[in-house]
Formats: sequence, structure tokens, C-alpha cells
Amino acid sequence: MAIITQISTGTTLSGITGTKIPSPAGAANNNGDTAAKDNATKLKNQFLSILLTQMQHQNPLDPMDTKEFTGQLTQFSALEQQIDTNTKLDGLLGAMTKSGISEAFGYINQFVDLKTNSTAVQDGTADWTYAIPSNAKSVSISVTDASGKVVYAGAMTNGAGRPEISAGTYNLSLASADLTRATAEGEVLKVSITAKDDAGKAIPAEIHTAVRVDSIQSDSKGTYLQAGGMVFAIGDVNKILKAPVTPTTPPTA
Repeated sequence: MAIITQISTGTTLSGITGTKIPSPAGAANNNGDTAAKDNATKLKNQFLSILLTQMQHQNPLDPMDTKEFTGQLTQFSALEQQIDTNTKLDGLLGAMTKSGISEAFGYINQFVDLKTNSTAVQDGTADWTYAIPSNAKSVSISVTDASGKVVYAGAMTNGAGRPEISAGTYNLSLASADLTRATAEGEVLKVSITAKDDAGKAIPAEIHTAVRVDSIQSDSKGTYLQAGGMVFAIGDVNKILKAPVTPTTPPTA
């Protein structure tokens, strides 16, 4: 049975307990330092080749003007300095990337909050948090898999004696038994919350999810966190959350 629990009467998700994670600088290519050096060497060799060819083919009776030759050497010096600067910058970006990978390891086994309607099935459960900013006449819930097939459909009910569903923040937790088919561990599901007022006008719902980071990935474009089948950037993390408490059954006499 799907479990929907009202967390608070707040209408935004900014109050969830956790630590705000600042967005890091953009990641760089790990191989940027080596590539920059190769490009720098290539450019310098091309410049020297053109300069030497020009000197070899000059008219001995009318040699290159000293001022022009000096000007070309000055240009070469400026080019060399610029290339050296770019090489050092690429090296710095490469070092930042390695630092970002080290930072990402700290997220493993942490529960993080993401502003997305997608989540990964972890420990047999799919979990979302959503906020309804005003009282609603009806709230319907639909969950789909990667192919777009509906695996869960339900609706919130009004509280006892209440004509409307109260504005507030809610948690939706779905176990495998609540779905129309068995789900694999790590499978990605999407939720859709459709809330409407008395006039039938849509009420936008803010949706977040909490997932446990179980691995990291890194490529030439950056470093990413992974939770089941979900891959996301460190900058997508809104907060680090406390691990959910698993109820324990008291021992019987």
C-alpha cells in the first residue's frame, strides 16, 4: 500500500533538514595539461618554420628589414608567453578536476536531496517529497517507468471532515508491492503530481527526491554522482539529508 504522509504545513521544500551544498566550478578535462603542451609545441614549431622559410628565401641583395625581423621576433615572444599562460591555466583546470573527483567520493553512501520528479528504486522503495502551495480539491498521482508505462496511479484523499486537501509538504513512499509490476533495484521511475483547485485550475506542485549516492562517474566533461540508474552532477545536489530511520521491532518475551 502506498504511504503518503504529510510532513508539515509548509508549502516549499526549503525547510527539509540538511546541509546546503554549494555548486562547484565547472569541471575540466583531466588530460587538458598534456593536450595544451602538445598544442603549444605544435604552434611554436609552425611559427619558427614560417620564419625560417621566409629568411631562407629572402633576396641577399635586398635582405629583410631589421625592424620587420625584430617585429616578428617580438610577435613570436608574445605568442610563446600566451601559449605558456594557456598551458598553466589548463594545468590548473586539470588539478581542479582531480580535486572534484576527490570531493565526489565524500558523497558515497550519503542521502542527497534533488529537485527532480525522477527517483531510483533503492532497497525496494521509490521515494519523493512534494509541496502543494495552496489547498486543493483533488490531487492525483501517476508514476511511470523509463518506457512511459504507468506503474502506479492513485489519488490523495481529504482529511476527515475536510472538503479540501490541505496545502503542505508531503512524502510519497512506494514499495514494490504498490506497483503494477516488479521493479528492479536501481530502476528509474518518474512521478507526476496533478493538483487542482475548486475551479479546476491546476496548482503547480514542487517535487524533490531523496536518494542514496552509491557510486561516482567521471569523463572528459566532468564528475557525476550515481544513485541506482540516476546520474547527476554534484551541482544538482540541494542538500545532504539524514539517513532514514528504519523502524525496529521490539523483541518478544
